Amino acid sequence: MEEREKFLREVIRAYTEGDSKFFMDHITDDICWEIVGERYIGGKSEFQEVLEQMQEMPSMEIDVENIIINDHYGIVEGVVKSRNRLGQKKHFGFCDIYRFKEGTHPAIQNIKSYVIDISRHMQYKEQC
Repeated sequence: MEEREKFLREVIRAYTEGDSKFFMDHITDDICWEIVGERYIGGKSEFQEVLEQMQEMPSMEIDVENIIINDHYGIVEGVVKSRNRLGQKKHFGFCDIYRFKEGTHPAIQNIKSYVIDISRHMQYKEQC
């Protein structure tokens, strides 16, 4: 497995486990995270705040369907499975585009996330 693919799998693990230390060690000070149509997060301190908010949410599982990598970017596509505050199962399709900072130490400089609620699609409905 290529080094950057391993790194992106660690990123997904960190999201799932709420490992904010991993992120703080692997993002640039001027990190930009755009969740398209939802939110823009700029800078390391704001990124940290968002990670803390994510830890308060119910646990999630992430199924990675594809990882595509070139010299400057990594794309991760998959499905996030979680529960809302009422305990109902929710599924979100996502595609995250990561731009890497050049250098030997893997670092994320920019993230662009596309997320859509796919819970209503029959294949993702919770079985009764």
